[in-house]
Amino acid sequence: MSRSVNKITLIGNVGRDPDIQQTKSGTKAAHFSIATNRRAPAGSDEQERTDWHRLTVWSKQAQFAEDYIRTGDRIYIEGRLEYDSYERDGVVIPTAEIHVNEVVLLTSKGQAASEAMEEAA
Repeated sequence: MSRSVNKITLIGNVGRDPDIQQTKSGTKAAHFSIATNRRAPAGSDEQERTDWHRLTVWSKQAQFAEDYIRTGDRIYIEGRLEYDSYERDGVVIPTAEIHVNEVVLLTSKGQAASEAMEEAA
């Protein structure tokens, strides 16, 4: 079998505070979104375009997100892209979500946040 890679790296701004949930086994998960901006192609009427990305972080990183990450913060993430779908009113809606394995808070929050990030990694 040949090797393959599924890795995403983003730097962007948090679009909403993390939504914290817990699995039946007690594992914490945090769901939130970030926005990245890109220039529109030459000749386009648009100057810049914003893309929104859905993120999920687990366990210690979810606790870190709950404690420190807020709307507007600038973050760096690494993770993998996962596709899924759900059905609404008989229509299948495809989804894409990034399961994050590393998150770095780029917005300065002081020494406590820096220490917590190191512990969560």
